[in-house]
Amino acid sequence: MGDEQHLEHALRLARMGRREAHPNPRVGAVVVSGGSVVGEGYHRGPGTPHAEAAALAQAGPRARGATLYVTLEPCCHQGRTGPCTEAIIAAGVARVVAGTLDPNPKVDGRGMTRLREAGVDAELAGGELPERCRLLNRPFERFIRTGLPFVTYKAAVSLDGKVAAAGGDARWISSAESRRRVHAMRAAADAVVVGAGTLRRDDPLLTVRDADGPDPARVVVTRSGELPLEARLLAGGSSPRTVVLATAAPLAGPLADALSERGVEVVPAASLRDGFAALAARGWLELLFEGGPTLAGALLTEGLIDRVALFVAPLLVGRGAPDLVGRPAPDALSGALRLEDVAWTTSGDDLLCEARVPRRGEEVAPRRDLLADDAFTGENATRRPVGPSASEVA
Repeated sequence: MGDEQHLEHALRLARMGRREAHPNPRVGAVVVSGGSVVGEGYHRGPGTPHAEAAALAQAGPRARGATLYVTLEPCCHQGRTGPCTEAIIAAGVARVVAGTLDPNPKVDGRGMTRLREAGVDAELAGGELPERCRLLNRPFERFIRTGLPFVTYKAAVSLDGKVAAAGGDARWISSAESRRRVHAMRAAADAVVVGAGTLRRDDPLLTVRDADGPDPARVVVTRSGELPLEARLLAGGSSPRTVVLATAAPLAGPLADALSERGVEVVPAASLRDGFAALAARGWLELLFEGGPTLAGALLTEGLIDRVALFVAPLLVGRGAPDLVGRPAPDALSGALRLEDVAWTTSGDDLLCEARVPRRGEEVAPRRDLLADDAFTGENATRRPVGPSASEVA
């Protein structure tokens, strides 16, 4: 096996931490000696050994003179765990092949430099694997560069751009296969977000039922504070966790008391951006937005949606039904939002369009106060249940 195959192995390991590594990056590592794998590991979450440390511990003395394949540049700073660069050097590893540089400003090439200074042959992989390694950690990269989560807008839409009938009925626009894929997306997300309008209209559960994996946290965004207490999502209970993000006046009085009694947490925020930053600060870096047109339009306007996953169904609804995005149209098509990196696949009778939302000159200072391993403690270190890896939907 060559470098590419061993790094592919490390990437498969990294995906095993998809639902538990956040707010840290997803990383896999493999130690190879004499052409054989003698150690492997992946990062399981805050406070646990990094992938490199786990792989080196399994390899033991066989790591001396070996090659370490790791999906992300080894860290070189002290957090709740020690620098991986020093563990690699102490183990006597001769060569390190990293999939991509760590976007964390505390690392960002410094890990590779430290290894080279110590006499380790450290290099970045070539080919297509570096991009795949980077894409696995898009949420982590988005967070440390902006303090915001990585948000995917999922919706089912008819051929004429409608998300429901005129009376609000949306069950079901998409096919059974598409709905199964949505449940896999939920299983891979830290939290699912809807607006209060969707809660009132659809009374969704937002749980994982047609795929393997744990339920994500559930977030309801409200500006008016008008929430239906009879909604199943607000029924209470500790699992899955439910948060109400209040983006105008803080909720108070009988409504706030009722939510508290049901174990529903209320997070006040001055704006949508502040509210989403608060969600990311607790370690929820990958959000799946399943709300309606009004909130979708607001999130797009605020630059809070990073990716879209639109299931286009062979269905014609007609005039008077709600459109996909509730925001004013530009006067000319030059002002429309043109998506990038577009990929179309079939999903039952539907077509799934996955694409990236372009950034228009967004420059936000990195949240350096949230970059250390020990920044996430208590409520910020919420751990997801361990389970089998979900299907990759990115």
